[in-house]
Amino acid sequence: MTDTTSSTALILTERIRAPRDLVFDFLIDQEKLRRWMGNVTVDPTPGGDFLLDMGDHCATGEYLTIDAPNSVSFTWGWDHTEAVPPGSTVVTISLSSDGDETIVELRHDGLPLGPEDEHSVGWTRCLDLLPHEIALATLRSAELALMLDRERVAQLRRDLPPGRAVSNYAFKGPDGDVTLSDLFTDDNREVVIYHFMFGKLQETPCPMCAMWADGWNGVANNLSERIDFVVATSGTVDENNQLVAAHDWRDLTVVSAANNSFKTDIGGEDDVGRQQPFISVYEKTPEGIRLSYRGGAHIEGDHWRGVDLLSPVWHILDLTRGGRGDWMPTPP
Repeated sequence: MTDTTSSTALILTERIRAPRDLVFDFLIDQEKLRRWMGNVTVDPTPGGDFLLDMGDHCATGEYLTIDAPNSVSFTWGWDHTEAVPPGSTVVTISLSSDGDETIVELRHDGLPLGPEDEHSVGWTRCLDLLPHEIALATLRSAELALMLDRERVAQLRRDLPPGRAVSNYAFKGPDGDVTLSDLFTDDNREVVIYHFMFGKLQETPCPMCAMWADGWNGVANNLSERIDFVVATSGTVDENNQLVAAHDWRDLTVVSAANNSFKTDIGGEDDVGRQQPFISVYEKTPEGIRLSYRGGAHIEGDHWRGVDLLSPVWHILDLTRGGRGDWMPTPP
């Protein structure tokens, strides 16, 4: 039976590696409060309402003090209960700085002993969520900055001056010879060519390139609405046909550059046949076909993730704690 004759203060603390101003936002911003406290509706001003809706019952109260970025306090009670009626208890959440950490102290005064135990479980559950939600909010802000920077970089690509004119290279496709010009289904479209690591010194197909191509095959029809997308290898036509059959790439255009200098001239292969993941983009102009963009996995120094934006697999793995590590896909 609940003991309503004695009361005590419930005090809980949490350390959070975040500045006090940021933590304080999670005490007064309704959307941020909901991330760790639950379905609250608040008016964080002195005298403003506080309501926590837990479905079958609600905690209600009103704000007493707002002292940014130090503390907030509000009354607390449950609708339709005699143990902790509305207005009968006070919750105070105080913040203090300790180096690069903020110490959060939650004090709940006036609780009867039985409800104190019950509230300890609930408040502990809430406070345990707070460090994660604050860290996640910081991360999302960084992700927003990265997204905006990607947009800026994409605009830099679009703003590149016209590139050099290139030869009308002759490739070999499954149905015979095809030139670079033939790869354009319309003069106003652009051709994007992925330089697949296969052929010459690369005796077996690169499993990473194959993984990427598996994904592109699935979206080839979508890509074809705006561009002409092609995969070029240094393998022979027969080798390409075996590769395509093994992966069931029914919607990808795969050509052989084994008998021309295309991959070497553009940058996907060196003079002795060493290859890297590489992408290049072409446009038709009155002066002929021009290279409008090119880029490989290797970017200055020892950085080898220069074309990772071409594959969602890396980005999905990077969402996890384990990340991508040194994992590579298993060949079929």
